Amino acid sequence: MIFGVKKALEESGVDNKKIHFELFTTGAKIKKANSHISSDKKEVKSHITVKQDGVTFQFDLGFEGESILDAALKHGADLPFACKGGVCCTCKAKLIEGEVDMDVNYGLEQEEIEHGFILTCQSHPRTENVLIDFDVK
Repeated sequence: MIFGVKKALEESGVDNKKIHFELFTTGAKIKKANSHISSDKKEVKSHITVKQDGVTFQFDLGFEGESILDAALKHGADLPFACKGGVCCTCKAKLIEGEVDMDVNYGLEQEEIEHGFILTCQSHPRTENVLIDFDVK
């Protein structure tokens, strides 16, 4: 219902910056279809570099599968997160290098995305090198 009202307001000409809402649940997990990724890229791995509290952490992650946050946690990183549903922004980080796709985004404003911020719980690499910095606010 929230998104229906948001869409109606947008269609009525209300400036998106004046539309505010708050979600209290992530709902069902939504996974975007990655049909835009060619079959030869689906097995490609990305070298992920994460910076947090001045410490650099690295691991490899395939273009498909788990999110950058989940992979980092499995590799022993101690990164901030809460909902893992794209709502709370606790896992927000700055994308310094490379490209990612986010499954969903309920928390970041368009301006934050334009400045390179991502939700790591929803992000999947799309280039062979990705550098993410949790220290940039």
